[in-house]
Amino acid sequence: MLKETTQKPTYATATGPIGFTLKSDLLFHVAMQQSTSALTSLVCALKGIDPAQVKSIHVENPIDISIAQKETIMDIKLTLNNNEIINIELQLYFDKYWKNRSILYLCRTFDCLKENDDYSILKPTTHICITDKDLLEGNTHFYSKYYMMEETTHQIYSKNFSIGVLQLQYRNKATKNDKLSNLLFWADLISAETWEEFKALADGNPAIEEVGNLMLQMNVDDEKREALEAQRKYREQFNSQYTAGYTDCEDKLNPIISDLSDEVARLRKLLEDNGINP
Repeated sequence: MLKETTQKPTYATATGPIGFTLKSDLLFHVAMQQSTSALTSLVCALKGIDPAQVKSIHVENPIDISIAQKETIMDIKLTLNNNEIINIELQLYFDKYWKNRSILYLCRTFDCLKENDDYSILKPTTHICITDKDLLEGNTHFYSKYYMMEETTHQIYSKNFSIGVLQLQYRNKATKNDKLSNLLFWADLISAETWEEFKALADGNPAIEEVGNLMLQMNVDDEKREALEAQRKYREQFNSQYTAGYTDCEDKLNPIISDLSDEVARLRKLLEDNGINP
C-alpha cells in the first residue's frame, strides 16, 4: 500500500506487507546485481571483512528480469577482488539432498580450469547458502562455515574450498561478531516482511535505501511483478511435486521395508534358536 503523493513513489512512502521481499530469489538477484554498494555490504558481512578490503566486486551471471526463464539459475556468482569466487544462493524450500547439491555446486564453481591451464590460477571458492529451513540436521547455529579437515587433529586441509550456511530462523543465536559484522542486520533485512520493518533497518543507509527503491519498483511495475509471480509459482509447484514424489515413495516402500524387517527378525531368531550367533 502506498501513501498518496505527487512525487515519484519511493520505498519510504510504502506501508504494509511487502509483496515480494528479498526472500524472492529473482528479486534478490536483480537487487544485488544493480546495487554494488549493497552487494559489497552483504559479502563483507558474510566474510567478516572490512569494506575497505573490497577493491572490486563483479557479478558473473547477471539476470535480465524481462527475459528470465522459470528454470534460470538464481544463485549469484561473483568475483571478489578478481581473485576469489563466491556463489550465493537462497534456499527457502526444503531439499532432502541439498548437502549433495551444495557440494556439487561448489566443485563446479571451483573448477574453472580449461585444458592445459595451470593449477595456480584456481581461485579460492565459497558457496554460501541463505536459508530459513533446517537443511543441516542438528545444527542450530546462526552462521556455519564448513571446510575439509583432518579427522583427528581437525587441521583444515584448505580454506580455498568452503561452504557457508546462514540460517535465518536462528537469528536469536547470532553472536557478538555476527552483530558487529552486520550479518544479523542482513538476516533481519532479508527476513523483513513489511515496509515498516524494512524502513527501520534501512534508515540512513544509502545502499539499503537503494535496495528499497529497487524492491518497490519491482513490486509495482506490472511486467516485473508478473515475472516475480511466475518465478514464485514455479518454485512452489516444483517444491510441491518434489514433496509429493518423496511422500509417494515413502508410502510405497515403507510397507516393503517393514515386511523385510520382520523377515530379518524371524531369520535372526531362527539362527539363535539353533545356537548360531548372527
